[in-house]
Amino acid sequence: MKSGILGAILLIIGIAVGALIGGATAPPKTVTTTVQQTVTATQQQTVTTTAIQTTTQTVTSTTTATQTATVTATATVTAAPLVPASEVELRRAIGSAVGSNFLPRFQSVAIVRYPNLLCTALATAAAAALPPYVNAALVDYNATNPKSSAEKAAQYQAVFLAFGGEEPLQEADKATRDFLAALAETGYRGAVVVHARAWAATKQFATVKNDTRIAPWLNTVQIYVVLLNATHLTIARYNATTGALTPVMYIQRTTGKAEKPYTEAEALFLRTAVGRVAGAVLFQGYGKVAVVTSTDPYCAALSAAAYSTSRANSTAIFTYTGNLEALKAQIQNYAPDAVFIAFGGEEPAYAIAKATDDVITVLRQIDYKGDVLIHAFVLRATAGLTKLSQENIQWLSQKTVKAIAPDLPNRKVNIVKITFADGKPQFAVLQTLPMPDAVANILAKILSS
Repeated sequence: MKSGILGAILLIIGIAVGALIGGATAPPKTVTTTVQQTVTATQQQTVTTTAIQTTTQTVTSTTTATQTATVTATATVTAAPLVPASEVELRRAIGSAVGSNFLPRFQSVAIVRYPNLLCTALATAAAAALPPYVNAALVDYNATNPKSSAEKAAQYQAVFLAFGGEEPLQEADKATRDFLAALAETGYRGAVVVHARAWAATKQFATVKNDTRIAPWLNTVQIYVVLLNATHLTIARYNATTGALTPVMYIQRTTGKAEKPYTEAEALFLRTAVGRVAGAVLFQGYGKVAVVTSTDPYCAALSAAAYSTSRANSTAIFTYTGNLEALKAQIQNYAPDAVFIAFGGEEPAYAIAKATDDVITVLRQIDYKGDVLIHAFVLRATAGLTKLSQENIQWLSQKTVKAIAPDLPNRKVNIVKITFADGKPQFAVLQTLPMPDAVANILAKILSS
């Protein structure tokens, strides 16, 4: 009985110690625990004695014994690491910068996180910083079944591998390679964005290139690496053949914004100049012009300039939010004879094309009878309106469509009429304006970025 009780005590101690040991990376700490247990055992014994006189006597004796055992257990307990707040803030800042500046290049993004505090800070900050037109999902990395994580991520145009937490480098290396191997197995052909810690853990992808599960696949995808120093984040394109890194974006750590070849003031000036052309020239002769734009600051500058210089009898500005029913009601109530589609701020081309297609869908569905006017950046983002749905192109072919079309080499701004032949746009110049050198120089900078 004594050995059974002591065994139970040791089992309890073992369970408690085991519960404390779990996946952290701080140096192990030795803890000595002394347990004293007092055990009281009661024994009952019946003794039958037969005397010579043939008298039977039953004697019951009770023995009480107190046993005290001292058990000393020594166990190694791995304590949870203390993560400095500065490390959490660093991951948040990196995630926010990458999410707001680089990841919006892609229409859809899977953000894969390792299940720990720092990776979660990195991944969630990136997701929160994405604009609403990016379709995004957080995917938890499953170390026991990487394939399940990879299959979820493979449904997106880009995968951000947000491994950058407390896990040891060896563990991060294995997780990175196992996930990439599983992603390769799905036949994925999109873009992979790798955080700096995963890059370091794999020895600048040396272990990845040496992994036969992954190496043949590397040249079939676009790989970008997020690197950082004291002042900047650098997004660089990785060449799997040469190992070279080519920077594609620099992000200032102090502002969290990407560096550009032009200033914000220059970008606002350009939109204002184009807006004045729209209001003073493109709107002339119309009774009511509805300007449909977005909440982007540059679009706001464009729309405000068009509104303030408008030669139409009446001008109204409506903001596209993705709520098509609300936009239908606004345009129907206003009843314009021209609609100016004024997108073209910091949004990527696919977002401008999607918003433009939505607006034209609204016009088609309400049986709009007036003209359609197009901003120059909309014309560029939609490749001359060819990226719109075939149904909308067909509808536009029956309308009067005009656009602002800059001719940068000749320093001119053309007002053009667009017609369609077999679904292909044809441009006829209606009017030509001179392009000031200041406008031309800024436009050249923006188009080069």
